[in-house]
Order: sequence, then structure tokens, then C-alpha cells
Amino acid sequence: MGVLKNRMKKEDIKNYSLADKNLLSLLGLDVNELSQSNLGEVVFFTCLTFLSNAVGKLPIYQYSYDALKGKERIMDNGLSNILNLEPNPYMSASSFWSAVELNRNFYGNSYVYISTAKTGKNKGQVDSLWILDHDDVRVWRDNAGIFGTTNAIWYVWYDRNNFGKQYIFSSSEILHYKTSVTYDGIIGMAIKDVLKMQIDTQKYGQSYINTLYKSNMFGDKVILQYTADLDPNAKDTLIRETERYCNSNSTRFLPLPLGINATTLSMKLSDAEFSVINNTNALRIAGAFQLSPNVINDYSKSSYANSVSQQTDFYVNCLMPILKMYQQENTRKVLSNDDKLAGKYLEHSIKDLFKLDPTAQMDFLQKGVNNGMIKLNEAREELGYSYVDGADVLLMNGNLITLDAVKTGANYGGTMKGGE
Repeated sequence: MGVLKNRMKKEDIKNYSLADKNLLSLLGLDVNELSQSNLGEVVFFTCLTFLSNAVGKLPIYQYSYDALKGKERIMDNGLSNILNLEPNPYMSASSFWSAVELNRNFYGNSYVYISTAKTGKNKGQVDSLWILDHDDVRVWRDNAGIFGTTNAIWYVWYDRNNFGKQYIFSSSEILHYKTSVTYDGIIGMAIKDVLKMQIDTQKYGQSYINTLYKSNMFGDKVILQYTADLDPNAKDTLIRETERYCNSNSTRFLPLPLGINATTLSMKLSDAEFSVINNTNALRIAGAFQLSPNVINDYSKSSYANSVSQQTDFYVNCLMPILKMYQQENTRKVLSNDDKLAGKYLEHSIKDLFKLDPTAQMDFLQKGVNNGMIKLNEAREELGYSYVDGADVLLMNGNLITLDAVKTGANYGGTMKGGE
């Protein structure tokens, strides 16, 4: 973070906003209770971790697109190491991108500072990426053109670990990942704010269940009705003896003193349709994330036959828009203008999403090789084998010919004219 220290202002200014954790602490409010209490709801937490793991496990590659060659992967070890191995000295790429996605979904916005080399042969190139705490970032729009450009976007970061120092970054220095729910296209809306009622209902339901378990209220209870007034010792004796006979396996009879009646009280959540309401709220939370019920372990309408289609549905309807957002934000701010004009871009590889069983994978690769779609070495790479000499070629069945060869009769050694 040495680059940030160079931008430090000389004066010590403590800046607080209504959402600042330091201010909330000074007011005596529990910061953790306010900002992360929703993580205690298991369905919401499951959806967050599912998306975070889905994005965190996908590598990011650099590609180029050419009108003649089409899409081609570019090997750039320097940038690839930052994106897929070590974004900064303190965390791995998997942890980094999982945290970025978690912040994006929980807060609605996730901010990453792009650190570039200031000197040397790599001057101007990306050398590390840093996640900025959401609560310490403010987005400013310079509608008066004070900093030289009218309506420019600036990001202000308050370093509360360094006496509230303030740093101002241009929009090109900050990777801003946001949810698709946004009114102005700049600030995203947190899903937890949209689902506040459903999340609170789920939390109250869990608290209700916990209370029942702790008070031992599940199952059938015995109510002892009597007209006389019993002292505390007599009540304890009556309860203890009744419980002894109820728990006894040697008899089905319950002896009671004269004037005392015993009835049962059944505590069933199904009578109050608790499970139906609880399941409906859980499905609403998953639906807001565009996730199918099987993600939250609801397999009532799932089967092995539609598991593949569910994975495809997850990619098309949920993950594809997210990855598209990452692709556009990474490409326009990480790559240089020359790279972008040359047709280069950054994109997540989705091969890990559609892993096949060994038999299906071998059949898929064999068809690709036999029909000239992929090279032998490319198929070996998919299987985890090393390249071999002479296998970097395309193969095809010799019985197949081009349409031009059919028209000219070249395959028969003739010189037929078109159409004959």
C-alpha cells in the first residue's frame, strides 16, 4: 500500500459520515450488529457463499479477437499472476475474488484499487490490486468541474486505520463492481436492502425454533388440572412423579390423585403452517439472487436428470450477467487503451462450471478431435496430459469433402463445371 501513502495529505483530518464505523462506535452502537447481522440468516448466507465460491474459482484470462483468427488466448504471465495467483502480498486470487463478490452482493458495491508501477520498465502497468472497505469509500460526482472535468466520478477513501486520512482516486484507478439493481448506473443496491422483510422473517423463524428447543417445547406435553391450591413442594412432587410414570417403559398407566385430570398438549409447527411460510421466504431469498431451489438444499422438485439443466440455468440466468459485468469493468480499467484498440479483453473461463464425468468427457473430446474441431494436443491438455510432438494438428474423416470440391468434381479427378 506504499502508493497510497504517497497520496497522504499533510493535515490530520478525521472524517466521519453517518455510515462510518468509527462514528457508530462513538455513538455506542454495535457496528457488527448493524452491518453484518444479516449473515446470521442461513438461506441468505448460503446464497452469498454460493455466488462467492462460483466467481472465486473461475480463472481470468486475456484474449484477443481478430476478424481472421477469431478468439485467441494471450499468455501474459505478469497480469495473469496478479489476476489468478496473487493480487497482492496478503491474499490469494481465490480469496480475493470471493471477497470481492461477497462485498458486491452484501453491500451492493465492491471497490478495488488498481496499483500501478511508478518507475522502472513496467511503469504504468498493474502491479497489485487492493480491496477497499465499502464503509470507507464515498463516490463523488464533480458536477461543477472543480477537478478539471465536468461530471467526472471520483472515489474518496477514508483510511480509518491511519487517523482518518483521506485519499481521492479517479474512476480509472478504482474497479467498481456493482449489482444489476441500480437507478443511476453508478451505485448498486444491496440485495439485503431489497429483501429486508424476508430476511428478518427468516431470522425470527430461526429464533423461534431455537427458543422452542431450549425450552423443550417440541412434542407432546401433559397438562395437569386441579382445583385445590398446592404449595410449591407439592407441585414439584406431583410433576416429578408424573414425569417418572410417563417416562417409564414398564407401564402404560398413569396414576393420578383424586381431583387431578391429565390432558395432552401437542406442539406441531405444521398446524401453524410454519414450514410452508418458512420455505416460501427461503425461495424468495434465493429467487432474488436468481438461484434455483437446489442451491438452498430444496430438492423437492429436483432429480438427477435435470441436474445438468439446472447448472446451465444457473450460468445463463444468474452467472452470465455477473461475469459480463466483471469482463467489461476489468477490460476497460485494467488493460491499456492500446490493448483495447488491438481487440484484447479480459474474460472468466467457464470450463470449470461444466465438468463432465470421465466417460462423457472422453466421448466429447473424441468427437471434437475426429471432426477437426480441436487438436490432439488440446484434447490431451483437457485431460491433464502433456503435449506430444506431431499432435498439434487438426484431423478429419477423409470421406468428407468441401462443397467446392463437389461442384468441380475434384475428388474424382475431373474438371466438371459448376452445377453438372
